[in-house]
Amino acid sequence: MHLIIRRGLVLPLLFISSLVAIRAQATGVLDTAPGTNTTTNAPAATAPAAPSLTPAVPPGTNLLSIGDFTPDSTAAKSTDAWAKGTPGTVPWLSDKGEHFFRLVSQRPEQHVQLYHVVDLPAGATAVEVSARYRISGLKKGRFPEDDARIILGFLEAGGKPIAAAAPLIFADDATSWTTVRERIAVPTGAFHLALMPCLYRVAAGTLDLADVQVTTLNDGDSAMVVAATASAADKKLADQTAILDREISLPSKTPEIKASGNRLVTADGKDVWLQGVNICNLSIRPDEEHKILWSVHVALDDWKANVIRFPVLDSFWFGKGRGKMADNDQEAYRAIADKAIKIAAGKGAYIVFDLHRYLTPDDSCVSFWKDAAARYKNNPAVLFDILNEPHDTTWEVWRNGGPVETKQKDGTSKTVQGVGMQALVDAVRGTGAKNIIVAGGLGYAFDLTGIVNGYALDDKGGNGIMYATHFYNWHGGWDKHIMGTAAKYPVLVGECGADVNKMNFIPANKQEDPYTWAPDAIGFIQKNHLNWTAWCFHTRATPDLLLDWDYYTPTPFWGAFVKDALAGKQYEMKKER
Repeated sequence: MHLIIRRGLVLPLLFISSLVAIRAQATGVLDTAPGTNTTTNAPAATAPAAPSLTPAVPPGTNLLSIGDFTPDSTAAKSTDAWAKGTPGTVPWLSDKGEHFFRLVSQRPEQHVQLYHVVDLPAGATAVEVSARYRISGLKKGRFPEDDARIILGFLEAGGKPIAAAAPLIFADDATSWTTVRERIAVPTGAFHLALMPCLYRVAAGTLDLADVQVTTLNDGDSAMVVAATASAADKKLADQTAILDREISLPSKTPEIKASGNRLVTADGKDVWLQGVNICNLSIRPDEEHKILWSVHVALDDWKANVIRFPVLDSFWFGKGRGKMADNDQEAYRAIADKAIKIAAGKGAYIVFDLHRYLTPDDSCVSFWKDAAARYKNNPAVLFDILNEPHDTTWEVWRNGGPVETKQKDGTSKTVQGVGMQALVDAVRGTGAKNIIVAGGLGYAFDLTGIVNGYALDDKGGNGIMYATHFYNWHGGWDKHIMGTAAKYPVLVGECGADVNKMNFIPANKQEDPYTWAPDAIGFIQKNHLNWTAWCFHTRATPDLLLDWDYYTPTPFWGAFVKDALAGKQYEMKKER
């Protein structure tokens, strides 16, 4: 598998990543790879790509001309202008002169929605969103966000999501027509407002929706909304910072673990099963300290993970990064990692410290591990994932080193002198660190067959080696590539996931629908008691676990399955791949 490019659509924060049909209409892409950094954003589905805001309009103007759902409310029928969700679950109805859409949940945890983008006028600093609705038979889902609501978010001119807004929540006892409204501030740089009325993973229920409006406000009302929003944001940030400061100061509760056969155990023999997520921000935007640390908090507290895989780059570690931190401050970068580890340790959890490099280890990887392992040696909360995804070499070179040829972007080839994974183990153990070491196999870490065929690593007196596999919804041969090693050694599924998009570096017909793949993949992990960290606790590092940063809403196609599993839900593997 080539990890240079991976396709993932840029769609409104919180919105369309839940829906195959609407995402398929997108004209823009975000190129990434599983476990890699995100790259350039392009226009999103249904969002106009206008270079400038629409002209200013008088206060009180309704920006949504098709919100009454009547056939003649616009030149294009309103029923066509609203992108719809699962076929057959959003009929357009008329009753006694009232025109409305009916959203129906036909099975538990189904996601049903409408979707529309509104152009914002020049100078708009706040708007009011309102809707009339009624509900029958609503039964909320497993989590607080699993209800009836209108999800809202702002987009740049090209369609890139820039901010979420507080959703409009529908009361579950509103059996007669009821109005809900919310005034929201427009963030700087927003050109469009996206709306998604939905039944979000409810257990059951019917939502009738009529007369949706987005209205401009006068200057005085806008100023009050902006001031209140800023005050609320400041308070939220202050509250979160206070929580993080307290958690960073807590003593460690994490017990030391060792490999015992194919399990991880504590000193008193208690079995430890690591289950969690990847938080990749430190390998993408190392200047986002608060977002990174708050994500660790949310993943451990709200999502119930007990391990975080934490990708880092040696270039940032040594202050030679891409300039996203002031003066490429290596100590500031390392301090973020230190704080994340302290937060996890205070909760009795673990951090898999992952050198997020590819192909083959080289001398720079040895230098990194001599430094990083010395910093965290014998910290019971830290495991060392010595190289993210080796590939395009042999098991002999994988273990012991040798030349590896790699193709460059210009079509030429370059030979890299690999030092071998054993050299990285030796570098770690040479510092006196006994921490568990994680070693990914070949084939971008999917293939572990060589481990039981003479290429296992020598631990040199440490607490053991755990082997890592990464698999996605195009990998087959789970048993062949994984289970031989899993019978003898602890295994970490360091990355796994599926997206509703088709990745452009894998044939489309080889990429399975995540809604059928995810339950079986998690069922396979659970059945075999494999340690695992799902990719990725992010909104744009596909396959994404998150729809937004404001509420950490799980993506229906992947995040919801992972969140449920971490909370204790058991999945049945009906079919092995």
